[in-house]
Amino acid sequence: MRALAALLLLGLAACASVDADTATKPEPRTAAGKPLPYAPPPPPMPEEVGSCAADVKQCPDGSYVSRNPAKDCAFDACPGDTPR
Repeated sequence: MRALAALLLLGLAACASVDADTATKPEPRTAAGKPLPYAPPPPPMPEEVGSCAADVKQCPDGSYVSRNPAKDCAFDACPGDTPR
């Protein structure tokens, strides 16, 4: 039983050390064994116009209001509030 446990621990330790050091991994290669050509990073993703955080605010009457993209992501007015 102890031999089996020792063998299991040794196997687990060997598996954990395989991915431990990513700096020693070889460069990606094609099937022919040649290194892959240099590729520039992808272009930045455009920011979505009109997207705000998905949080909400609870009003005094218990209802909720969300952020409004037309108001620079400010919360909408609560029902019953007078605009200033």
